[in-house]
Amino acid sequence: MKTNLLILFIAFSSFNSFAQFSKNDIIIQINGNYMKTKTEYGVTTNQSIINGQYLNTGISVGSFMTNRFFLGIGADYSQNKETRYNLLNFNDFLQEEELNTKTHGLLPSVFLGYYYRVLDKLYFNTNLKFSLGKIKSDYTSTYAGGETPTYSDSLMISEPGYLRGSSNESDYAYFSTQLCPELSYFFSTNFGLSLGLGGIEYSMIDWKTENSIWAVNFNPVYWKLGIRFKIHVI
Repeated sequence: MKTNLLILFIAFSSFNSFAQFSKNDIIIQINGNYMKTKTEYGVTTNQSIINGQYLNTGISVGSFMTNRFFLGIGADYSQNKETRYNLLNFNDFLQEEELNTKTHGLLPSVFLGYYYRVLDKLYFNTNLKFSLGKIKSDYTSTYAGGETPTYSDSLMISEPGYLRGSSNESDYAYFSTQLCPELSYFFSTNFGLSLGLGGIEYSMIDWKTENSIWAVNFNPVYWKLGIRFKIHVI
């Protein structure tokens, strides 16, 4: 069975394998990344745990202006969830805190792309992307604390404690400029896979205070897998 699948894979890869681009060709791109993390740090008396789920996906459509450069539009969607737990135990004092945050946003974009053929079916391509949209987030926080219980004559004695909580939500405009390198491998003339390799990003959150960040990230954890569809226009 495995041998037959391998033969079919090789045959499909070889069929119409030359994926040369021409002016006016259209390329549709879909990619995404999902990451689930758990981070623990601290010591016995002060421990912190962060559980996170992060989803980033996008779709775009571009048209080749030459056989290498293309111009397109797209949209990226992100959804992040984090639960942060902290335990503090100092002398006879104990406090526990839990913070839950949810963030999501839709960012329309325009971009300029460039494809360079490395091998017959392998391309190195990069996108210069400009995105502008809104990010919405909400959080709930709960914390409780008090004196740790003491024991006297088999009776548990503890001082009165406290329990507090809060919640809030916010939305803000988000602008970013990204330079994103990718590798694309075309199994046939019209179909291929891609691997986003991270990139360089400048983002601005608050226009009034000019709250901005430069980020350079090529960590494989954040790489994006995608598919490519090419439509030849005569």
